[in-house]
Amino acid sequence: MSGKAQSGYSYEFCDASHSSEVLEALHEFHSSGLFTDVTLQSSSGQLFHCHKAVLSARSSYFKVMFTLDMRERLNDTINLPCINGEILGALVSYVYTSKTSITQNNVQSLLEAADLLQFNSLKKACESFLIHLLDVDNCLGMHSFAELHVCSDLQHEALRIILSRFEELTLQEEFLEVDFQKLMGILETENINVWKEVTLLDAVIKWVAHDTAPRIDHLQELLKCIHLEVDDACLKTALDLRKGCSENKLRSLIRTSLKPSKGFSQCCKKLTCSLYVIGGYYWHPLCEVHMWDPVSNTWVQGKDMPDFERESYNVALLGPDIYVTGGYRTQTVDALDTVWIYNTDSDEWTEGCPMITARYYHCSVALRGCIYVIGGYTTGAPTQETEFYDPLKRRWFPVADMIQGVGNATACVVNDRVYVTGGHYGYRGTCTYEKIQTYRPDINEWSITTICPHPEYGLCSVSLNNKLYLVGGQTTITDCYDPERDEWRQMCAMKERRMECGSAAINGCIYVADVRPLLFGSSQIMLENMIIRFWFHISSKRETNQQEFFIFSSVNHLNCYHENLRRLDPAIYNSKLVSVMSI
Repeated sequence: MSGKAQSGYSYEFCDASHSSEVLEALHEFHSSGLFTDVTLQSSSGQLFHCHKAVLSARSSYFKVMFTLDMRERLNDTINLPCINGEILGALVSYVYTSKTSITQNNVQSLLEAADLLQFNSLKKACESFLIHLLDVDNCLGMHSFAELHVCSDLQHEALRIILSRFEELTLQEEFLEVDFQKLMGILETENINVWKEVTLLDAVIKWVAHDTAPRIDHLQELLKCIHLEVDDACLKTALDLRKGCSENKLRSLIRTSLKPSKGFSQCCKKLTCSLYVIGGYYWHPLCEVHMWDPVSNTWVQGKDMPDFERESYNVALLGPDIYVTGGYRTQTVDALDTVWIYNTDSDEWTEGCPMITARYYHCSVALRGCIYVIGGYTTGAPTQETEFYDPLKRRWFPVADMIQGVGNATACVVNDRVYVTGGHYGYRGTCTYEKIQTYRPDINEWSITTICPHPEYGLCSVSLNNKLYLVGGQTTITDCYDPERDEWRQMCAMKERRMECGSAAINGCIYVADVRPLLFGSSQIMLENMIIRFWFHISSKRETNQQEFFIFSSVNHLNCYHENLRRLDPAIYNSKLVSVMSI
């Protein structure tokens, strides 16, 4: 090769292991104390010898400290009195290895320290961990913690639980200890989710009665927050005469102070759960997403699911995300392990981590911050395999097998347990399973809880008021199971059979969506047995096939649903429903 040709030759070399080797070398320098030029001291006096350059590379707090004209710049030892030795050690380990262990015991202290020292990636990881732990018994404290440390995602998800499960929240000890400003802020929120007219009033009374002396002066302000109109002068006079009132006395005083013609219905708020319909089948698989707003009674179409040749999948809601798992290709009937995730806040789809086992006609539920996928078909007979997805670890994990593998069954969560009802078993699903299988995640164990009075497949189960409701299938029967009493009750029948329907609960009502032939269309709500429990259905046109919603209520009145539900075109079946809290 000529010299001229060689001079034009070049090769851009990139060492793929360079960054990991540098990090490993820095870790060795730290461990041996080589080239260290600064010492961090914890509140307990523990010393950690570090490198200014390394600390500055991961923390803008230290970068500013070591570059600007600050007193600490000239000191060899930096005292950190707000951080204990264990947490500071975890931070230093993270800086030199990119790893640290986050646990329930250290996550809050670790986040506080990461926030103070501006280790942003670690702070975000701790925030995600706390979101994973969110529940109704800790959401108030988590929300306050998130506000203090500017954790927007944690604050958002804590608020979602506060608003969507407000009635449950009022039963928690944490609610009784909440401060006045926080309670007032919650009650003033437009989309607090209550469906009983007196829920907000009961919450106010319970909070005031818990510590009457310092809280009684806030009662009138709180009543204004829930739009309950009372005679202020009358109520103030009555309260001045009765310091230290019980809940019943407070309720009586408020009743007597109500302005004429102003009842408890004035405190009813908007219903802000939305109903999402995912996919379905209309001559071919549908990939559409439709959202129904019960307040405005309008439909809005979301972004289509990217995988449009897929059917017999299942869906589960976790926070703002709807997980669509499994299914099969229409042309090949090959089981799929694919997962797509729809974010209801951003109206965006992302592809998730594939399942361990490809399956279709399976069940899926959200439990303890994870997505559980249960049973279904893989090839011939239904599988017993169960697995769960941890969004934090971004991995699927196998758990105990079901007692009996079933396909086309239904599952829901009641009191932190998974109840799987009905479905087919045997080769090609030739038999209908009559027993209800229950999974306890705390001990990773399945058991038989009870026998279903009307064994079915293609039905839906819904959790409402700590009870299990079974709707749809080949009959019009609605069954209700109370796990605490181990009792079954048969409720009023649906208007028509609903095979492979979708269902969800919103504001004390069960919605069931599917298609059926109609001889006579009607634009009126049809009510049946309005005294205690009833079903009603709505249709809007005289057509042979149309989408309908059947609604079951467990109360004797529905303030917000005495209007026509608008029809969703086209008429579809095998669609999946979830209810999502809007905030």
